[in-house]
Amino acid sequence: MAKKTSADQIVVVGGGLAAAVLVAYLGISYTYFNDAPVGCMQAYPQPVRFGVQSRERLALSISALEGQAGRDERGLLQNASIVTVENAPAPRVLEIKVGRADALDLDSAIGIHFPWRPDGSNNASSGCLRYSVFLPEDFDFSTGGLLPGLFGGSTPGRSDLADEAGFALRTRWERNGEAQVLVQSKAVSENGKEIVSQPGSMHLKRGRWVTLEQELVLNTAGAKNGELRVWLDGTKVVEKNGLTVRDGDTPGINGVVATVGLAGKPKDVSANDKARLKITPLDFGWR
Repeated sequence: MAKKTSADQIVVVGGGLAAAVLVAYLGISYTYFNDAPVGCMQAYPQPVRFGVQSRERLALSISALEGQAGRDERGLLQNASIVTVENAPAPRVLEIKVGRADALDLDSAIGIHFPWRPDGSNNASSGCLRYSVFLPEDFDFSTGGLLPGLFGGSTPGRSDLADEAGFALRTRWERNGEAQVLVQSKAVSENGKEIVSQPGSMHLKRGRWVTLEQELVLNTAGAKNGELRVWLDGTKVVEKNGLTVRDGDTPGINGVVATVGLAGKPKDVSANDKARLKITPLDFGWR
């Protein structure tokens, strides 16, 4: 049986002062993910975590989360809250408003969006991202939506790339709850997008926690030797070899594009302040 990553191996890295890093680190639950299925994280023994609780195991303030997320953060103050949960992979998680909270304010449909760039992760050649998500029984898949993925280069937008040199790995759900994994890069295709998951291979179930892990291995310059693997509740559901994600040896994997919310144009998102989902703190390992 593969050895699972224990919580005392995980270092939490924020975007602020060393004291904030220590607070987040000491706040880790020692049962977090110990009983969860294992995918790629077993090969990354010292991942970092975007933490949500303090040394005293109290919920961090949203302003502290904004400090970790950095200046490009969008939506945390308006659409995120830290809640205590039972029978979940973590004792505290983020609850995200994903519907348009204000019928007259199109920007209220943003959910949350920020690039998380842990210190030392710049130009990694491979990375693993892990989190769990909970969709209520009455969750409306609506216009589809987005969940966190990996990225390299400039900070991506909520759904598109910011410049031609970068890349992003997106996880998204469709109207029927089927999940897809999308690679965005000018190197993958003429239109800069390629769906790498097979139809029907991933489905997000309502009413329970679902654990997602994704591993991206970048190609070397001029070669089609990139790799992508995705696990859903410990079962490998995507394996794609022969990828060309970048044209040269740069950029590397710079971090996590933490986008959680409904997809599509804001005007097409229904006004519904009760549309919410929960997501655990993010674990990210690289090498």
